[in-house]
Amino acid sequence: MEYTFFNKKDSRGLLNNLFSINIQTIPFQSIIIPTGFPAIAYIYGDKQTIIYNNKTTNIKGLTLLGQYDATYNFSVNFKGHNIGANLHPTALYKIFGIDIASLTNKHPQLELINKKIFDQFNPIFLDYENDIPVLIQKIINLIDSLDLHIDKDVNRIDIAIDYILEKEGMLQVTDLLKIVSLSQKSLEVKFKKIIGLTPGKYIRLIRFIKLMRKYENKKIAINDLIYMYNYYDHSHFIKDFKLFMSESPKEYFKKEYPLIKAYSKNL
Repeated sequence: MEYTFFNKKDSRGLLNNLFSINIQTIPFQSIIIPTGFPAIAYIYGDKQTIIYNNKTTNIKGLTLLGQYDATYNFSVNFKGHNIGANLHPTALYKIFGIDIASLTNKHPQLELINKKIFDQFNPIFLDYENDIPVLIQKIINLIDSLDLHIDKDVNRIDIAIDYILEKEGMLQVTDLLKIVSLSQKSLEVKFKKIIGLTPGKYIRLIRFIKLMRKYENKKIAINDLIYMYNYYDHSHFIKDFKLFMSESPKEYFKKEYPLIKAYSKNL
């Protein structure tokens, strides 16, 4: 398994980064930790599946990755590669203008979500599959040309997201009310519609993945990280761990996940 990261941006902050995954040793299996960032990817290989909450989804072609609230299993049984882009948390709403909660915990085919936008993206991925630098630039140019759905609510949620990321999830939902002009109920409804998760769940997710990033990069011992990220005690950390990872820390740390280590460096 080879994971390559491309630190490329568009002019309006929709792209977080781009990536490619090349899988030549099969069968390949890994869990995928939710990142807090949605994505769009082209699945070139056959026999790739996602299993979430005991539901199996076959993925192929141009695919969206909605927000996930827990790990899912990724399985590949045929040699192939994927190329995609991690997006800003509000990017899917800005591009499609739909209730993003409808994409949560899903990998829908882009063609079923918006045929017009599919017809713009799909030829780029097909024509430049073997020329990634050109593919990346074509994707950036297309994203820069899209008409976006942006209003006051989107701007407010952008402010909230930026603050959550700046604080690495070490805050409360009530802290967001101090910087956005919304009641808590309105914030909950609009945040979930634009991001796909509630603000409380998203805050907990960002705190957890920032901690896991530092752990996977071997920067700080796990016990030190637990207190650095304001977990009240070890049991509170374990509660979040089981929530997002669907297994205990003891079970997880026994295993090796090279894909997680590869992509967590660039979260």
